[in-house]
Amino acid sequence: MNEKRKFARFKCAIKCNMDYYEGDPDLIGDVADMPSIRIRGSMLDISRGGVLVTSNVSVAVTMPMHLAFMIGKEKNERFGKIVRTGLLRDNPSEVARKIAVGFKGRESYYIAIEFDDIMHSLSEHDL
Repeated sequence: MNEKRKFARFKCAIKCNMDYYEGDPDLIGDVADMPSIRIRGSMLDISRGGVLVTSNVSVAVTMPMHLAFMIGKEKNERFGKIVRTGLLRDNPSEVARKIAVGFKGRESYYIAIEFDDIMHSLSEHDL
């Protein structure tokens, strides 16, 4: 299988808080002025360009998302948009399939988020 990724992905298990914005994505302007829904999640993998998160909340593709998470002692905040989502048990990635086994009995979702601006640096040693 050919990977179309621009940046290397690193497996991780980092807790994160996300602010999810609802509405028509074509009409959403500055998300800082909009009400949001706070979602907690866990990052399964991260790259300089985005992240794969698991959560118990269903979200819609193309919607903006704000993430806050720690890498080591450094607080990170990223804005991005949801590029893919679905039931965790239906995700074809090996990492998601392994995680889904631990979520039996409740529905969980994967959320793939592409960052608006790439992270300047990220390595496996940071995680």
